[in-house]
Amino acid sequence: MLPGPFHPRRTSQAAGRVAALVAAALCATLLTGPAQPAGAAPPEAPAAAAHDQARWAKARAFALHQLAATDRHLARGRYPVTAHPDVPWRTEGSSSWMAGFFPGQLWLAYEATGNPTWAARARARQRDLRWRRFDTSTHDLGFVMLDSFGQASRLTGDPRARRVVLDSAASLASRWVPVAHTLRSWQGPPGQVTVIVDNMVNLELLFWGADHGGPAAWREMALEHALTTRDQLVRPDGSTWHAVRFDEQTGERVWRGNIGGARDDSTWARGQAWAVYGYTVAYRETGDPRMLEVARRTARFALSHLPADGVPYWDYAVPVTRRTPRDSSAGAVLASALLELGAIDPDAGLRARYRRAGLHTLRTLTGPRFSAQGSGSRSVLLHGRASPRTPDAGTVYGDYYLLEALQRAQLVPSTRRALRVVRAGASRAAAHHPGRAVLDHSATSRWSASWRAGAAAAALRLDLGRVRRVSGVSVAFWQGDARATRLRILTSVTGRRWSVARTVVSSGGSSAQETYDVPDRRARFVRLIGLGGSAGRRIDLTTVRVRG
Repeated sequence: MLPGPFHPRRTSQAAGRVAALVAAALCATLLTGPAQPAGAAPPEAPAAAAHDQARWAKARAFALHQLAATDRHLARGRYPVTAHPDVPWRTEGSSSWMAGFFPGQLWLAYEATGNPTWAARARARQRDLRWRRFDTSTHDLGFVMLDSFGQASRLTGDPRARRVVLDSAASLASRWVPVAHTLRSWQGPPGQVTVIVDNMVNLELLFWGADHGGPAAWREMALEHALTTRDQLVRPDGSTWHAVRFDEQTGERVWRGNIGGARDDSTWARGQAWAVYGYTVAYRETGDPRMLEVARRTARFALSHLPADGVPYWDYAVPVTRRTPRDSSAGAVLASALLELGAIDPDAGLRARYRRAGLHTLRTLTGPRFSAQGSGSRSVLLHGRASPRTPDAGTVYGDYYLLEALQRAQLVPSTRRALRVVRAGASRAAAHHPGRAVLDHSATSRWSASWRAGAAAAALRLDLGRVRRVSGVSVAFWQGDARATRLRILTSVTGRRWSVARTVVSSGGSSAQETYDVPDRRARFVRLIGLGGSAGRRIDLTTVRVRG
């Protein structure tokens, strides 16, 4: 749900693997470019990569334009739900299960741009959601509170936001039903416990809570719920049922089928996307191979049943005609999930396959058929349609996951060669620290700088030796899996006049390299300026690669 942009601290098993990889990287001889893993897809042609870069930039600019327009016209305490060309947004109040997605989009805008105006907008919009931290009547607290206050905690380190998310996790944990080994999703029917596949995405709230001061039992609940969902709602071929009901006294299953789908034996497209997404997050947070197996199985079913353009029809089993509804929201959730799975699956060949598929769906969603550009709608995506019975409209959750997928597309490791590599322990000549910034780096730790209010920003300057074409910067942050860092990337031909290439916020979920694409430009010098983050006014780097 938050990830990509939101990657909470991993479990000890997963963190151990990441730490080992980072340690190996720091001990390796400097490379002129990233090694191509066995079985991976060949690097994309520069022209294709540049075309994608331009497409993502255009799609993000349009999304930010739509967000700003919505924020200007939205009444306080109201939250967007669906949009039509003749009705800008249908809205609901703070009790809606969709209320967290708009503040979440504002936080994603802040992450993409580093502009504090977006953070101020996000805080203002999430203020009316604070009461939901004690809402024990719903399983949707992950959607509502992790996308809003969770993003605030990750991107700014705000302890008050962290407290709100912890309270929300406790409220979700109160819905645990021990006899059924699951969290209750919906209320009723009387005497029964209803569980829907959507709830897989809300488990991230419990994983987050267990990692940020809550009881370890929350992690065990989340894993047990995921195993129950696997056994009851995931078919052997990787397709999914939407819902299952258990007897509240005995825990025995009394029914399962599709509330959202066409038939009990069909596969609802958005439910399938929730499953791929939820099990990908569960694997990321636990390192449990059982979670990886289900993530792969559900992804395999989706990929083998998608239309050629990568955006699913509303149900995978319905006859297809020219009038069969597509669901762009299911496509956006699936694209985001595939890009995440393409970053964490241990098999290089599968990583490449998931990445290609996620980017393919993202290209279609940002193209003329599904983009709302020029339509008069206030949404970013058109054609979010859960079934033939629902209106053909833009949806706030489709827009959220599209923005998240665009963020994750930017964080896919670059296949372009490295023009310049600086690791922890690099010579002092490679660094520049103006004003009162204090530089501290050694071969055994990292390049770091901290500064006081009013001091010049901490900066690292790299000299490429001659003017070259620069297309991106990859950065690995010390303790990057536990905190986010704001960073501004500048370039210069002469070293005297500088232009801003991009302001970024790290994911806060990885100590490995994260790559930030920049518009292709000619430069000899690249400067990274630390702007603070959840670790306060501090920047800590272990590796920097300038790519071109």
